[in-house]
Amino acid sequence: MYDILIFVYETFFSSGVYPTNAVLQNRLFAAGFEPEEVEQALAWLDVVDQLPAEEITAASAGAMRCLSDSEFDKLGQEGWGFLCFLEGSGILDAVQREWIISSALAIEGGEIGLDKLKLITLTVFWRQGQPLDVLLMEELTGDGEPFVH
Repeated sequence: MYDILIFVYETFFSSGVYPTNAVLQNRLFAAGFEPEEVEQALAWLDVVDQLPAEEITAASAGAMRCLSDSEFDKLGQEGWGFLCFLEGSGILDAVQREWIISSALAIEGGEIGLDKLKLITLTVFWRQGQPLDVLLMEELTGDGEPFVH
């Protein structure tokens, strides 16, 4: 699935285009991705698109966020530290943090690792139509080679 997210980032992110799932599915099939991978990625993007901002805002206003064991297992210490750094720096707010955590939890498997969390963060911002701060883009994409294929 991460290869698909990298493809989507490289194909659509800089243009600001937000294709429908049908268009995205056709592009992914044309690029040679397997149907099962495409379905999994599109299902995950649907989860991202349907995150309830109002509930997250009400639940997190002024509260300190502690992770459950399963959340910590998924994000890992480095990933959680990264999100805390972004939030403490004012780059990420509580709602955005929760979108990212919810999106990460929706991915099957164990700990996702920092590079994959950065990709998830980038994808969540893109799907939510959030403008990205230049410093955040630099942090998420590094020196122009954001992710290993």
